Amino acid sequence: MNEGLVNWHLAVNAFGIGIFSALSLILGAVTARFWIPEDRTVAALMAFGGGALLAALTIDLVAPSLGSGHFPQLSLGMFLGGAMFMLLNEAVNDYGGFLRKVSTTVYHLRAEKHSEYKRILVDVGRIDLFQVLSEREYKALASYIRTRRCPAGATVYRRGDPGEALYILSSGAVQLLDPADGMKPFQQVRPGEAFGRMAFLTGAPTATVAAATKDCEIWVLPRDLFLNLLANAPRLLQAVHKALRGEEVTEYLRVRQGFGREAAEDWVDHAARTLVRTGDIPEAVEIDHNRDGFLACHQEIRRCELFRNLPDDELDLLASQLIYKTHREGRPFFYKGDFADRMYIVDQGEVRLIDPQQTLGVPTVLGDGDAFGTFSFLTGSRHTASALPSRDTRVWVLRKSDLEDLLEKCPILAERVRDTIGDSEVAEYLQRRHGFDPDKVARWMRRATRNIESGQGIPVASALAGIMERHAGAALAIWLGIMLDGIPESLVIGAIMVHSNVSFSLIAGLFISNFPEALSSSVGMKQQGFSQARILLMWGSLVLMTGLGAALGSLFFAEAGHAAYTVIEGIAAGAMLTMIAQTMLPEAYLKGGAVVGLSTLAGFITALFFKTLETGY
Repeated sequence: MNEGLVNWHLAVNAFGIGIFSALSLILGAVTARFWIPEDRTVAALMAFGGGALLAALTIDLVAPSLGSGHFPQLSLGMFLGGAMFMLLNEAVNDYGGFLRKVSTTVYHLRAEKHSEYKRILVDVGRIDLFQVLSEREYKALASYIRTRRCPAGATVYRRGDPGEALYILSSGAVQLLDPADGMKPFQQVRPGEAFGRMAFLTGAPTATVAAATKDCEIWVLPRDLFLNLLANAPRLLQAVHKALRGEEVTEYLRVRQGFGREAAEDWVDHAARTLVRTGDIPEAVEIDHNRDGFLACHQEIRRCELFRNLPDDELDLLASQLIYKTHREGRPFFYKGDFADRMYIVDQGEVRLIDPQQTLGVPTVLGDGDAFGTFSFLTGSRHTASALPSRDTRVWVLRKSDLEDLLEKCPILAERVRDTIGDSEVAEYLQRRHGFDPDKVARWMRRATRNIESGQGIPVASALAGIMERHAGAALAIWLGIMLDGIPESLVIGAIMVHSNVSFSLIAGLFISNFPEALSSSVGMKQQGFSQARILLMWGSLVLMTGLGAALGSLFFAEAGHAAYTVIEGIAAGAMLTMIAQTMLPEAYLKGGAVVGLSTLAGFITALFFKTLETGY
């Protein structure tokens, strides 16, 4: 009976110490609402706590077992604890738990990128043209490939777009449509197949339309980078030379590009000779940009302030990216509900915007110098109106991919786009026309601004609603991931209290390391859309579970024999050490860089100092 009372007294003490060590989680979450410190400050605190924990674990948990001659049991337990933590951590991360920390997010994305790279190599190997490549050349080619994701209903390219890339379907479904035959489908592209080949080889504008019929992942090989590879890949150059000389290229130029038979054969002969001589392939048909016309009228563009008073060098870059097209009367630019992947500027002609929400259904008539589709284009949402030319109309077209290239090279234009995205008109557009709530709009605006500042593409607003759904259990997984980080902590407290008092250095290390972890993770959770109440509830439940885990651990360890206790003690130490090495210190280094080394050392020395005060040495 007395032994039972002793055990319960021990459990109560362990519960209290566990609660105290984890209280800084709530403190960190509350602090994140009012103050977001610099990353180096968070990193220094986290590394200091990690160093203190390393010292405390070594002295209070590992050293006593080594002194008792139980190294085999201890090492077995440590390997088991480390392996268990790694396996559980991977499982939690796969369901969205990686979002709890910057370091785990970066690692997860890198792992996805590596997996994607391996899939690219497999898909490229299926293409006839590339089967002659060596392994080194395959890898070089794969490094040039970019990933593009298209939702069902989006267009991959349209008639008249530059033949600037080869497309390889990785997953989903794409249908090729023939504009010359009333947009009749003529080919269904299956995963592993390439499309846009003839425009890619000849550099001519695309003559067909590629539309995603299912959500797609597509590998995109830019033509200019591919041509750079030819100089160092003689077998690939020979394969391309053979493809150019084939009858398929001549027929493509004749049927799709309107060449006469003799003109097509002359171009093929010229291209083949140029390829052998210089490693380059000239464009069979040049894209019309009407650069001079745009430069002459850009100041008068209405309904869009993005391009006014840009520096000359940025205007030149912009004008060279615009595509000049003629839309025949009655052929729509887009319908309501289509994905917006381009915006338009009318040069000559007339366009009617038909908006079902407009009073009396009267269309808006646009003429020379009017821009349209701007807000849906910038936000990446679906069009809320239909646009049809009332007569043959000439327009400049800016594609989303071209805008993203321009944002990297044109700082003033990037600033204009950033300001436009943050404007109240865009917020009202997303709320009124797409039904976004204000919180969702604010999150998209913050994310879009960060992406522009860091040189990334503008996020698609229409996909924002599904961000968390892509990791269906993300909220639960984040909570499980943070709980997983805390399990070793509670086990260590419970294990140590069975045979001795928990040292002040260990409690201090736990308390200090928990604060920046909660501070950093809470900021990330807010960016994922978590409310403050939800964040506090998550951390509060983890504080309680840390206390319960320590109490249950002390009860469980008290009943174990000495050898079994050493194994269990090793499991706790191994899980804790693995957690420090796998999540805590990488997170600190990612945020603070060189400051982490000295901060970890300072934490280690501080723990040793407090240990000397406890022992009197």
